[in-house]
Parts: sequence; structure tokens; C-alpha cells
Amino acid sequence: MTDRPGFFRRLFGRGRAPAALAEPPRAEPVHLGPEEETWLSQLVADVGEGRRLDQLASPEVFAQVDALWKSGHERLALEWLRKLIAIPDAPAAAVATLRARLVELHELRVELDEALPHLEALTADPAHALRAHFLLGEHYRRRGDDARALRHYEAVLALDVDYPNVRARVDRLRAARGVGAPTAGETIAGVEVAGVHAGQRYRLVRELGRGATGVVYLARDLELERDVAIKLLHPHVAGARSADALARFFHEARVTASLRHPNIVAVLDLDEDARRIVMELAAGGTLRDVVRERGPRNLRRALERHTQVLSALSAAHRRGIVHLDLKPANLMFRRDADLPGAEVMLGDFGIAHLPDVAGATGAAAAESRRPAEAAGTLAYMSPEQRAGVQAPPCDVYATAVVLFEMLTGRYPWPRETLLTGTRRRGDFRLPDDVEAPAVLRDQVQAHLDALGDPDPAQRPTADAALAVAQGLRQAAIARDG
Repeated sequence: MTDRPGFFRRLFGRGRAPAALAEPPRAEPVHLGPEEETWLSQLVADVGEGRRLDQLASPEVFAQVDALWKSGHERLALEWLRKLIAIPDAPAAAVATLRARLVELHELRVELDEALPHLEALTADPAHALRAHFLLGEHYRRRGDDARALRHYEAVLALDVDYPNVRARVDRLRAARGVGAPTAGETIAGVEVAGVHAGQRYRLVRELGRGATGVVYLARDLELERDVAIKLLHPHVAGARSADALARFFHEARVTASLRHPNIVAVLDLDEDARRIVMELAAGGTLRDVVRERGPRNLRRALERHTQVLSALSAAHRRGIVHLDLKPANLMFRRDADLPGAEVMLGDFGIAHLPDVAGATGAAAAESRRPAEAAGTLAYMSPEQRAGVQAPPCDVYATAVVLFEMLTGRYPWPRETLLTGTRRRGDFRLPDDVEAPAVLRDQVQAHLDALGDPDPAQRPTADAALAVAQGLRQAAIARDG
């Protein structure tokens, strides 16, 4: 059995879990001194007296558990993790981290059956729900329980629509069960959608896509006789227990509608009872589709799109709205992206961040918000956003990733670096095959480096970045004549 870095450690870094374990020896366990168990026993005793609670999921704890594991005492390492998890009044965050480590060790032993209660508990924790649902889906699929597997895979897609390989698994399982792709009558959870059936104002035509909070459909506005996009919220967002989140979502949708910016998707109608948001239709598809199907954009075209994105962010930030999920899949076109005059539009405001229900707006209000759970799409998240910060510099960082992707067709990092979250100055170094005159190339590189600086305090504001991008765009136009 070979040891491999577990998902939770790759995703959250060394601050949340210990270093990779060495391969356990195949020989009989050697004699183990009392040092590790003495240390762990003393920790449990101290915690029982109200001390050292902050050390429950510390690197020191994982170092002791690792020592047991590396010496061949795998079961003992697992037992100590269970003891720590069971400590009364232990901080929830520490318990979740310990559960994640316990699950990871059971995964290494290929015995997830013993970790099922812990996996189920992790599905309720925002920091671990995605991976927990995936592992549960894998577990039930291998055991032939397609109904449970499908439920967990669909929960994965509700949290991250681009999670590797899950869409294909869902499609196969639905086909095997004789269930087609979701239609107008169901959401990702298979619950009937209210208020959008034929005979009312909007008739759903087909699904366009789905994300963390809902499903987007192509629809026909029967009153105004035009095509629109309708987003229907998932039941877990719209349920009674999520009334506050639902209210805040629609509050932000109204603020977004008030922006009236050419590079922001227009919100046309809101209906809270029907859990419905009606938006203008982006008939030209997404930037993600364009780059995948047509390849990297030339420098001039990429800078045009980049300038439009920054213009949208500048308007949003002035109103105190932080997008937090800026990525090519959320950048859309009203018509074919390569037609003259085509512009990109930023959509899906409100997916990752909900503003103050009291109506606080302005960049200062956005900057002052307290950290929350990390939300967004991993590849485009700044270091501070991964830690739960929700502020305008997070969006500025994402524009660096999007611009790099437009120019190269790929992320700035290999997959392993992407998952570990390591971010450094110089990440956005353009490859040699990006064609541009030397002076302009150097200017674009300096702009990318500033946008993608790991330190949010060193990044320009959206307004400042927009001014630089406009100058670069004009230089590219002048070069092309």
C-alpha cells in the first residue's frame, strides 16, 4: 500500500493537516515507546480541564498521530483520532479537521465503510462538504447503490459544477436508471420547480447550465415574445431554513439589476415565491466555451475582453458588490464572441457573496466584511479568499487568472500546485508562444504580475487596473493598425 498526499491536505495546505505520511513498513510493528501516547493522553486530560482547546487540531497533534502511523500502529493512530473527535465541547472547526484526517487515513487503508458516519458529518461542514459528498458517491457506486451514489454526486455538482469526472458519473447513473437529464420539472435535487410551467409567462425550453445555487434554463417570455435566461434556485437554498440566505440573495440581485452596465448581465425580473431570477440571454455562450473550442485568444482580443471585465468589476465594487466567482464560465456573450462589436458580460453575481441586507454599499463596506467560509472556484481564488476573506482584491486576482487563461488556454499552475493553494510572485509568467512586441509584452507581464500578487495590499483596485488595461488595449490596437 503506497501513501499519497490526501485531498484535504492538498486542498487546505500544511496549516490544516500534517505533511504526507511515509509508506508504512511491511514488517511487524516495532516496539513503540510511550512518548506519543503520553503526549496525546496529557492533551486529552488538559482539554478535559478546559486547557489547550486550541491545540486539538494542531500540527503537534497530527505529528503524534503520524508517528503512530509510521511505526505501523495504524489502528492506534485511528483510535486516537476518534478519541479526540469525541471530546465533549470540542470546537466544531477542530472536530471537522480531525474528522477529515480520520477519513483520509481510512481512505489510505481502503476501508471507507468505517468512516461513513464521519463522512456524513462532514457533508454539513462547508469546508469539507464537497470532498465528503464525492467520497460517499464513490463508496455507494462501488457497492451498487446507484440511488445513494447519484444523490451524493448531484450534491457535488451543486457545490462545484466543474468537479472532475462527476458530471460523467451522474450522466451514466441517470442513464442506467432510465432517468434523462434534468428537465423543466426538476432541479438538481429532483424537486419539482414551482411557478414556471407552460401556460404562465415563461416557458422553459432547455437547460443551459447549473451552479452552486440553481439551474439556468433557456426560456421564452410569452408576454414580450423574447428569449430569456431563467435561474431557478435549488431547494436547499430556497427552503425555510435558508430564508435569510434567500432574502440576501434577492437583495443582491436587485442591487445587481440597478448597476445597468453594458458588461454585466441584465436582471429583467425577480420572483421570490417562484424562486426565479430572469436575466437577459447570453446567446453567444461563455468565454470558457470560446477558449476550449477555439483556443487561446490573441493579445488584442484578450485585452479587449479583459478591459470589459474590469469595467464591470469597477462598477460593481463602487456599489460594494464583490463577485467572488469570476471565471470564464461566468463571462458570457450576447452574440458570437468573434463577431465585430461583441462584448463580454459578467454574470452570476450573488453566487459566492451576499451583501448586507441593511443595504450597505460602497468599496469600504465591501473591504470591511469579516472573513467567512471560503467560497468560489478553486483555480480563480486568491490566497486570502481561500481563507474566507470576501473583498474586492479577490476579484482583481481572479482577473489575472482569466487573462492568463485567455492568452495561453491553461491555468498558471500545474494541478498539484493548484490544489495545494501555493501562490507566489511570478506565477503568471507568460510562455514564449504568446506573441507580442517586446515592449508591449513586458507591459502586459507587469500588469499580470500586479493583478496576481499574492499580497492583496499590493494589488491595484479595479479602477486602477482598468486604466492600465485600457492603455494596453490601445497599444495593441495601434500595433495591429
